[in-house]
Amino acid sequence: MLPLSLLGFIGLMVMGTSASSEDPPSPSPSADVELICHTSNPAECYPKIFQPTHEFQIVHPDQDLPLGLHVRLDINTGQKEAKINIPDEEVDPSLAGLPVDSSIVTVDTPDTEPEPAQKPRKLPKNAPKYDPDGKIKEPPKSNPDAGNDAAAFFESLSYLKKGLDIDSALESLSDVSHDIYYGLKIAEDYDTIANLFCLANNPAIFAPSPSPETLSRARLAALTLSSVTQNNPKALAEIETHWPKLLTTSCSDEPLSTLIWRLVPPSPGTPDPAVSKARISSITGLLRSSTIRSHFLSNGGMEQILQILNLQDSQNGDFEPAARKAALLVLDNFLDGDMGASLGEWPVGTQQTDDVCEGRHKEGKEPVERCWDWHAHKWAKGNKKDKEHWSHELLKKVTEQRRVNNKGGKKKNGSASRGGKEEL
Repeated sequence: MLPLSLLGFIGLMVMGTSASSEDPPSPSPSADVELICHTSNPAECYPKIFQPTHEFQIVHPDQDLPLGLHVRLDINTGQKEAKINIPDEEVDPSLAGLPVDSSIVTVDTPDTEPEPAQKPRKLPKNAPKYDPDGKIKEPPKSNPDAGNDAAAFFESLSYLKKGLDIDSALESLSDVSHDIYYGLKIAEDYDTIANLFCLANNPAIFAPSPSPETLSRARLAALTLSSVTQNNPKALAEIETHWPKLLTTSCSDEPLSTLIWRLVPPSPGTPDPAVSKARISSITGLLRSSTIRSHFLSNGGMEQILQILNLQDSQNGDFEPAARKAALLVLDNFLDGDMGASLGEWPVGTQQTDDVCEGRHKEGKEPVERCWDWHAHKWAKGNKKDKEHWSHELLKKVTEQRRVNNKGGKKKNGSASRGGKEEL
């Protein structure tokens, strides 16, 4: 019999030996570790940030991996595992020579046959041509008001073509023209489009005292045209097909070709600000067509825009909304590539000297396109306290684009930054 104290000592030694022979249990996450729990069972929770050890552990898809770990991926199951990276650790002999990328070992299993390459799909004969804009469908009949809307729409089309109840017809068409389906139907009908153009560009709007009826019709017709072309490429394409015929259309004994870009009266006078703003909106939509844009540039369109922009200096703010709309027209169509502008088409050519442009301005002469840069500097200078004014962005873009379009070469009697000067 051993003394009781000796037995106790031997027991402590056995317990110590047993405890030291086993690996220490992995530490539990501390209380401040953020956990991810997909169920109410706490045992199924795991840390949001992966806790590495010296043995590979499964990495859950929604866990964040710290940098510098040894990660491996089973390409058959998609299961990812990771552990603490040991630089001098011997590589598994079975993986020797295999490509390794970013600590992920790529294993090609020989028993997996590569998928055969897919042959290009052949289209059946008489298949419809691919249309990036998709098919424009008629509003669903399930809408209880769809039938009434359609009937009212086509009745308004008929009235406008016949010149009956024009004001009601314009109101009705204006209300639905933003809809892609109805906008396309308006654009498809040549007579309707021609009437809208003639009403929007009626030379009577430049009379000394135009009637309220004339101004109202011009404004509604212009807004309808603007809505028809906005975000509706198919409608714009239809107007483009009508374009040659439209230009020869007679509106109040004048061809539309001489009226469509006229924004200010040819003789001393001031256009209506609201009508001008609506007409500029309609022009903005039309200029998304390269055909129409080319006609605009070659027939004094930018000079007309310049005159509208100049009106905001002398009309006590009445023309500021129209001027802002005109500035956006220039930016969106010619200067700002992020807005889909067609860069390189404008501005081009040389500019008159500052002295010539300033002299023309003081003499009260109409501004000309070859003084665009001088006027742009004048607008920005006049609004230098308002850093958000449209004139600053317009001046910046005009200067940048002119430098690009003129390839940065210095012109005689001028500088590259102002696009070159020419004394006339």
